[in-house]
Amino acid sequence: MALGVDKCNVYGVFKSAKMENVVAKIDWMVAYDFLDISYNGKLPMIVFTDRGWEIEANQRTEEFLREWDQWINEGRPIPDMTYLEDRNRHMILLLLEKVKETGDNKYIPYLEAWYKVDYKKVRAAIHETIKVFQSEEPFDPTSAIKRENTMKEALKGFAPFDFRIKCWECGKRFIFTVGEQKFYKQKGFSEPKRCKPCREKRKLELYF
Repeated sequence: MALGVDKCNVYGVFKSAKMENVVAKIDWMVAYDFLDISYNGKLPMIVFTDRGWEIEANQRTEEFLREWDQWINEGRPIPDMTYLEDRNRHMILLLLEKVKETGDNKYIPYLEAWYKVDYKKVRAAIHETIKVFQSEEPFDPTSAIKRENTMKEALKGFAPFDFRIKCWECGKRFIFTVGEQKFYKQKGFSEPKRCKPCREKRKLELYF
């Protein structure tokens, strides 16, 4: 295919899924703060929330590490490590943290090859990772435990709920329901600043 998506290892996995089921899952992930709707002009785009990105980055780095394990076990030559260039910086640093946490120096040749092709800040992090393997100091599991706990919390999601907003016009508080929140998000609107009566009043003023 022109974009090369057929070479992706998950290509076709969801071909049996019905569109209404896909939409329902996306709606659920938006409602529970894993995904958000962002507008580029009039075009809506599905993007990760901070919570969703934490989960995605964690899973993607696990995939990278499993790939390295597979290639090493199969005795493959070290790949062109430029495939990691221009990746999200947070994700790359997380990958290096996970490499450290393994305590396995089998990754050193990969790290050395990667060091030669990436940017200065990433090279510095790679160098620190190699030094950890060479120092033979015991690994401190604190960061790994903290991250695991953070992931558990993130995976719970954030259940939607009605909440109150203070009207800019009359000062009274009004309820912004879950249904209204979903509608506003789908349309790319920001939260209402006025209660419904004040909104209606303003419409009439603008009309006349």
